[in-house]
Amino acid sequence: MDNHQLQALLESMTLKEKFGQLTQITGELYVGKVDDEMVETGPAYSRHMLEGDSLYTIGSVIGASSAVMTNRIQSEYLSKSRLKIPLLFMHDAIHGYKTIFPIPLGLSCTWDERILRQTAEETASELRAAGIHVNFSPMVDLVRDARWGRVMESFGEDHLLSGNLGKAMIKGYQKVREGRISQDGVAACLKHFAAYGAGIGGKDYNTVDMSHREFFDYYGKPYEIALQEKPKFVMTAFNTFNGVPVTANRWMLKDVLRGLYQFEDLLISDWGAIGELRKHRVARDGKEAAELALEAGVDIEMVSTFYLEHCEDIASRNPALMQDVDAAVLKVLQLKNELGLFDNPYADESAEETVILNAGSLAFAEEAGRRSCVLLKNDNDALPLREEHKNVILLGSYARTRELLGNWACKGKFEDALTLEEGMRLADASLSVSAFETLEDCPKDVLERCDYFVVTIGEHWGQSGEGHSSVHLELDEEQKRLIRAVKQTDVPYACVCFSGRPLALQDIVDDIPALLWCWYPGTRAGAAVASLIVGQSTPSGKLTMSFPRYSAQTPIHYNEYSSGRPANASSYSSRYQDCEIGPLFPFGHGLTYTGATYSDFSISGHGIKENQDLKVNFKIRNPSRYDYSEIVILYIEDLVSKAARPMREMKAYQVVDVPAYGEVNVDMSLSLEDLKYLDANLQRTVEPGSFHIYLNDLERPVFTIEH
Repeated sequence: MDNHQLQALLESMTLKEKFGQLTQITGELYVGKVDDEMVETGPAYSRHMLEGDSLYTIGSVIGASSAVMTNRIQSEYLSKSRLKIPLLFMHDAIHGYKTIFPIPLGLSCTWDERILRQTAEETASELRAAGIHVNFSPMVDLVRDARWGRVMESFGEDHLLSGNLGKAMIKGYQKVREGRISQDGVAACLKHFAAYGAGIGGKDYNTVDMSHREFFDYYGKPYEIALQEKPKFVMTAFNTFNGVPVTANRWMLKDVLRGLYQFEDLLISDWGAIGELRKHRVARDGKEAAELALEAGVDIEMVSTFYLEHCEDIASRNPALMQDVDAAVLKVLQLKNELGLFDNPYADESAEETVILNAGSLAFAEEAGRRSCVLLKNDNDALPLREEHKNVILLGSYARTRELLGNWACKGKFEDALTLEEGMRLADASLSVSAFETLEDCPKDVLERCDYFVVTIGEHWGQSGEGHSSVHLELDEEQKRLIRAVKQTDVPYACVCFSGRPLALQDIVDDIPALLWCWYPGTRAGAAVASLIVGQSTPSGKLTMSFPRYSAQTPIHYNEYSSGRPANASSYSSRYQDCEIGPLFPFGHGLTYTGATYSDFSISGHGIKENQDLKVNFKIRNPSRYDYSEIVILYIEDLVSKAARPMREMKAYQVVDVPAYGEVNVDMSLSLEDLKYLDANLQRTVEPGSFHIYLNDLERPVFTIEH
């Protein structure tokens, strides 16, 4: 259909049909609760408005999956719909649909936009084969508090990295070709706008309270960057900002999102968020809640029906809103047209068999899982296994479990996942591998032969994710006892951890000689982790979120503002009296097996001018047998500024492929824009003065420049 036809279709619609297109519900209302191909990821909602003809005005369905199921719902809907406008199907495939990739926080530790983009491409192909058109991903909420359950969906604590990785995923999902989403792409939904990751106390759905300077320089930046890739949707956040729930916040949604960030496409609420305006106590009833959301610019209401229920009252009381309603409906129709639904609203039911869980996707899932792991500690080269280590015992709750997908695993099934025990046997057939929960479970003869333990520890996948904020981030006592019991055997050992968030390990870290942090790696978890343990590959990930020493140290992040009394040994400094200064493992930390060295640093000048980048050059030498990807991070420090600035600020990063026994030249650049910051009047500025340049975790600057 062309735009004239779409406009004519819009003009033929009744008021209820228009508001129906701006309403999203769950699919069982059309065909019943048939099987697990329909899921609900939020609270129950009122359905009294969905009786009779109203049910056949709806614009989209959430939670239905599989080509058979989406086709069945679509057929039922179109058979009774007056205008035969096809449904959009939407889902939450956060890190894969049925082929599950590492959780987003794990993916971010690759720092590799190619990895993130391909993850999204593979996910989009599976979604489209299953009849799904829109994916509620990526989430780019900046997070500095590991207590927040949804940290596992984030890209960590840095705004630049979060924005760039989100941008890469949008590109991968939408697969835009010749100006439109491809046939195997899906519409991406950037979320959650805005500042959802900054809830007070790390509690989900909680109030957010911050200065506008903090928002525009940090928490707002990931959205601003990712929006450059033009996602078709943005989702509003549950939280309040400046005292107003974002779902009803005209300044945030119209002035900032639509105006400053220039977003032009569809804005959708989160699940039930419009009705929750009553619980925020900014709306007396559903009608007022619907009107507030519409006035703020929310186009589509997710899983509640206040738009539909009160459409006549809203149109009569506030006729000026109808221009916005028509514009929103037209955008819905245009997206359905772009996706080809008016030509063919059904999915090819034969495609799932060849697309879903195909060999190429699984191989890439293994690569992504391997690249996401971070080696946090490796005293005396305890990892990888040595030639003499032939009898290996895996211990702990994660040694032989298939539950390694992580939360928000969409339609991933545990039975498709590879255990660590299976992965170890596949990685090296010469190894004798046994797996047990505890030392007491091990037969005496197996224990006597053992020459290496791998102790699996962590946090159950169900302990992180939406609605799973936690006060305690420490390992449970049973896992600590297991580590200390293994230490007493005097047999070499290492720990591998599966977790959805950073944990607080101060009271156990000294008992761990080597620690490989695996997050939740997905369907090919066992193979990915085993390849690192046996030394087929080297870990190369670096942390994108700081690890606290104790739970009470959160929130903690690398780019904290300078203080008048910086932390030091004195009581009269910015520190805790009962905790060492700084994180246990900082942002950007990550070891390898390579022993790579940096040398031959040079710089193109000692000052930066407008429209003339400063070039930093150096060499990386890899003396090991591993081909690997080195992550290089460049920070600046503004020595004197009129407003306080962070102690370090990441301004550039690069993933550099370094061949075994090889050497590569690396070029990085800084612009004048990189030196600027928001001053107290929210103006981007840079004052004359000196700046230090740092690389990775070097304590001393590699260069000092002037402006």
